[in-house]
Amino acid sequence: MNLIHLFIQNKLYIFISLFIYILFWLILTVYKQSTITIDYQHEISSSNFDFILEYLTKCHINLLLIDPIVLEYLFIQQLPFRQLQKRLITFGIFNDSLQLIEPILSMRNFSVKISKTDTNTRIDHIFIEHNQQIIHLAVLHQQNSYFLIHQNHLSLPTDLKLSYGDILRIIEPDNQFIRREFLFTFPQNISHFLWLYNTSEFLQCNQTLANEMKMKYHLYQNISQLNLTILPMKTISNALTKFEKHYWLAGGTLLGWYRHCGLIPYTQDVDFGLFAEEYDESIRRYFLGNPIVYLWGTLGLVNDSLEYRLFTGEYTFDLFWAYRETNHRWCGYQVKRVKYRRILPLLPKLCSCDLFGFRFSIPCSPIDYLNNEYGYNQWQTPLEKNYTWINVKYNSIWDDLSWMYAIRLYTRDGRVRRDKYAIDWIADQFNYSMKTKATFRSILWKQNDST
Repeated sequence: MNLIHLFIQNKLYIFISLFIYILFWLILTVYKQSTITIDYQHEISSSNFDFILEYLTKCHINLLLIDPIVLEYLFIQQLPFRQLQKRLITFGIFNDSLQLIEPILSMRNFSVKISKTDTNTRIDHIFIEHNQQIIHLAVLHQQNSYFLIHQNHLSLPTDLKLSYGDILRIIEPDNQFIRREFLFTFPQNISHFLWLYNTSEFLQCNQTLANEMKMKYHLYQNISQLNLTILPMKTISNALTKFEKHYWLAGGTLLGWYRHCGLIPYTQDVDFGLFAEEYDESIRRYFLGNPIVYLWGTLGLVNDSLEYRLFTGEYTFDLFWAYRETNHRWCGYQVKRVKYRRILPLLPKLCSCDLFGFRFSIPCSPIDYLNNEYGYNQWQTPLEKNYTWINVKYNSIWDDLSWMYAIRLYTRDGRVRRDKYAIDWIADQFNYSMKTKATFRSILWKQNDST
């Protein structure tokens, strides 16, 4: 009776305590279930890609991981694939793999969308979705010595940003792909592949202007000129790319690519531009005594107006280093001891182009570059004679001491020249005495010993 009486007296407190107890366990149960749900959803998220990849692998499709964000995540940051939080991953596939994709189109487990050209004849992109995650297959179309990935024409959710398919891009086949523990292959040199990606936007020359050069001005590509230039140009391009030195076709060479879709038929040399802040001695060492195109001479100093003049024995190739200032760049141009400067854009980004079936780097705004070099649209009319280069301004004159170090000529086998021609080529610009000439010979001897 006392217990019942006690219960009646305190039933309000007992009911409140019981309610709090039940509420506590309800909250705890809901929290545990939500945690399990989150973990389960995460597991689903991490396995969606594997589910699609396993099926594609069973179809014997060679998948090349080219997604720069995922490559950075897996191989630079070295984080596990199962923890990847991404809705879309991009892989490259070769054109001959398309016939192997057909079985997946009828599978109910996947939602498949295909991006084709405007003529509906060429497949460029395939998007395979499972549980709101997407494997993006970018088709590599072979074009001469490289592959092109065309722009995607499908409408995608605004939160999806494509690394390939956003614009026309290029991939070169010399990137070796390897396979290890994954269901896909990936570039052997990840950092170099990512470096190349930054210049992978592909631009076309102006075919309308090129046709006009032929029809109106009767300017056709010079076959003998092409035979003398293509191999040395590719040698230079390959070396600079190997050393990860940004370069671009400059001057008349850029003009030839854009206006003629080739070279200017009457041009006498080939011009490359480089960033001065990327200079190191690897470039000089590579071209000293190079059997294809060798370093004939260096003009200027590393910190002032540096130019490399390369030679094959029949054709000249000039490398100009561009120095950055506040809102522009400049490169040196030398006539005897007089220093001139050409003003260039900052060139925050470089792109790629095709020249005679090979990839070369160019400014991403070639028209702006040409207008700066030659005057607004003045470059659209070819002038073989009576041409005035407006982008060359007088700067200064080398003093005697700097001049003795600013010019070096080299033999075909990579030795500093110290013959009469080399000495006279430099010393003729002095108001020198025989004592000065002896001093210059002494500098050449020391320079030769250190080469």
